[in-house]
Amino acid sequence: MKYRTAMCVCAALLCASLSARAQDEEEDAPPPRPVGASTVTLYGLIDQGVEFVNNVANGKNKTANGWRTGDGTATSYFGIRGSEDLGSGVKAIFDLQGGFSPTTGASRQGGRLFGRQSYVGIDGKYGRLTFGRQYTMRFYGISFINPFGTGAQGLTTLDNGIANARADNSVSYRYFMGDFEGGVNYSFGRDAVAGNSNVATNCPGQTSPSNQCREYSALLKYEGHVWGLATSYERNYGGTSATWGGLTSPDLTDSRFTLGGYFMIQKAKFGVGWIRRVNEGIATPRSNLLWVTGTVPVTPFFHIDGMLAQLRYAHSPDKALVEVLRGEYLLSKRTLLYLTGEHIHNSGNLALAATTLAPVPTPTAGGSQISVIAGIRHTF
Repeated sequence: MKYRTAMCVCAALLCASLSARAQDEEEDAPPPRPVGASTVTLYGLIDQGVEFVNNVANGKNKTANGWRTGDGTATSYFGIRGSEDLGSGVKAIFDLQGGFSPTTGASRQGGRLFGRQSYVGIDGKYGRLTFGRQYTMRFYGISFINPFGTGAQGLTTLDNGIANARADNSVSYRYFMGDFEGGVNYSFGRDAVAGNSNVATNCPGQTSPSNQCREYSALLKYEGHVWGLATSYERNYGGTSATWGGLTSPDLTDSRFTLGGYFMIQKAKFGVGWIRRVNEGIATPRSNLLWVTGTVPVTPFFHIDGMLAQLRYAHSPDKALVEVLRGEYLLSKRTLLYLTGEHIHNSGNLALAATTLAPVPTPTAGGSQISVIAGIRHTF
């Protein structure tokens, strides 16, 4: 009996010792890592249309009219974006977005796979910090008062930089506080793709001198329910290898100051904008681009967009006036039909086309042109 009692006591003491040791090891062990929720989204837009263009320069003092299929009035793209919850209101984010031509399937933005955006970063209550190829602050300064976006008609026919407000090798910070937003962007080499166009300028930078092919921009913006206002500034530096825009030296710059706003009348939106540009790479560096816009919903399924814009170069007879009108009819939440037309009137030696669809149908110098596009657009 005494032997059995002694065995029970020893077993109890051993169990207590093992339990205490396990508890000590558990307390000394690092806390388990939180498993954050993550999301990945595939998204995109496809726009395809048929276009009529008149007064296309065709030899000495000759013009021609023509029909063609085109990439529509909005730039087609596909993208993958995602986020992971890191806890305490902070999340990791990324976005990979590539533009393409639905007519041929070719990549846009100089042949880049993810030419529209390609970045990774951190987002939280103290702002959003991202690294990669991304929009400059100038894009956010005018996109909310530009219903025609970066498509084939509208402001893009007057300033090819409207559709290319992006920078490679950049660090971007944006801070949001209610309806207010502020942001800065800095690029160590704004365009790493070799070529000779506004989307492939062969200005990779990241080498001496320190300002070669750099870009910086800043933004202040208020976007409320009834009215909004934004201003931005951007400066692009040239480089010794650059092949576009005349910026063949880091001592030459291309700068844009933007100011614009909008107001709402019930569900109709009206806006006004201004871009003051100084491009030291061309003979007439100073220009002003002014525009007014309106978006009026006629029914829940049909709305009309309009724009009147003028580009004028300082101390020069060169100028261009643009009128654009578009109607969009929603077949569903994601699919719509549209009909849009632009008329451009050039003065002086300007020969800007009424459309940016390639190949660009350039009119004669000082001439006028009309572009009409009918198409279908689907988002996913």
